Amino acid sequence: MKTVHLDKESPSVGKLLAMARKKSVLLVSPDGVSFVLEEADEFDREVAELGNSARFMRFLKKRSADRAVTSIEQIAGELAQKLHFTAKPLRTRPLRKRNRSGGSS
Repeated sequence: MKTVHLDKESPSVGKLLAMARKKSVLLVSPDGVSFVLEEADEFDREVAELGNSARFMRFLKKRSADRAVTSIEQIAGELAQKLHFTAKPLRTRPLRKRNRSGGSS
């Protein structure tokens, strides 16, 4: 990454773009604020578009408010309510190893 201190030098926009074609450029303004100039690819453009989308930001805010983990029991209960029947609690038991003859060990 090339660093350009704008209090010491003032390259033209063309020169900055030429530098950024080779590698990222860190621009340091006279008041110390830093900016990165680099070539944007399709992903960068998409990130910029989504970052400016109020609809997408609302979606992310709603998603971040959701619980991080939902148990299988909760999902089964919610599905049962939607399908209008009573769900029995799920039984969990360890799987048994079977021997080669097909019986339990």
